[in-house]
Amino acid sequence: MAKIVFHCYGGSHSSVTAAGIYLGMLPGERTASAAELLGVPHYDRYEAVIHGRFRFIGRGIYGNEVFVLGKRTAGPDTTIFLYKIAELFGCGEEILPVDTTSPINPLMVVGGFLSRGLHLISLGRPIVVCGTRLAYPLLAEIAGSASQSVKERLAPVRRLPSLAKDRFLFYLCPENDLLPLLTAGLHLNPRIAAQELADWALQLQFSGKIGALHFLGRADHYRLYLAGGGGEAEIMGKILRGMRTLLGIPQVSLCIVQPAPGSSLLLKALNKLRKFLFLSSSKVLCKVMRHILIGFTQKCRREADAVRKSLLEGILD
Repeated sequence: MAKIVFHCYGGSHSSVTAAGIYLGMLPGERTASAAELLGVPHYDRYEAVIHGRFRFIGRGIYGNEVFVLGKRTAGPDTTIFLYKIAELFGCGEEILPVDTTSPINPLMVVGGFLSRGLHLISLGRPIVVCGTRLAYPLLAEIAGSASQSVKERLAPVRRLPSLAKDRFLFYLCPENDLLPLLTAGLHLNPRIAAQELADWALQLQFSGKIGALHFLGRADHYRLYLAGGGGEAEIMGKILRGMRTLLGIPQVSLCIVQPAPGSSLLLKALNKLRKFLFLSSSKVLCKVMRHILIGFTQKCRREADAVRKSLLEGILD
């Protein structure tokens, strides 16, 4: 059966409430009381590590597992990201991501921050509970839609064989960050010249937005992909690792390269600016950016060499 993943910013309020309604822990025909909300697992609970982590909350009436996920600012494109990764492994029908961020209101934001962020539970919890009760009808609609989607998927899911045995290596790319592209390009073509590599990265125009995937080619028996991490590359990396357990993917078949710290803020700013300027101005910017990228080539070459070595030794996460 398809695994349902309710996801929101923190993974402790709207996603938990929608999951609770779906599982029958909370009423679907009326607004739940404060006591009922607080009785649902994970609701407004402080847990040390929740962002990017799939947390099991229960099983539906059809036997499907239900999870909640905190994604920080990753937004609704997290649904696209989860689907695309699952489909690469031939198991897109095994997951049903459900975004629950749209019903979130200011009371839930403020109350959740006070309760979980600042640990002022006595002050924040009543506020977030009040906000959740205001958003409850919308959350009930989301849970109802998820239930309908599950009914439509009652036939046993079958994993497609085409890519099931392939190995995938994902280079996570924050939005507007070109340095992971350099590293991935050097992994694919270690002998490429610095200027040619810089031109390739600039011409690729990979957005880096969450949900964006771009196949580069094969190297070291892996299919190399660029995967957009948006402004939450670290969280998306955790989500990718969590999907190995969620979908039963062997670790060796799904490897991740996180962007190295210390990326050029100037380069990011110039790349973002390039998208909004006229062609004539962009050409000038491209020359400046090409010069900066060439300066990072040796650093990225060392990183690509380290990735290849880790793959051969079987220690790359």
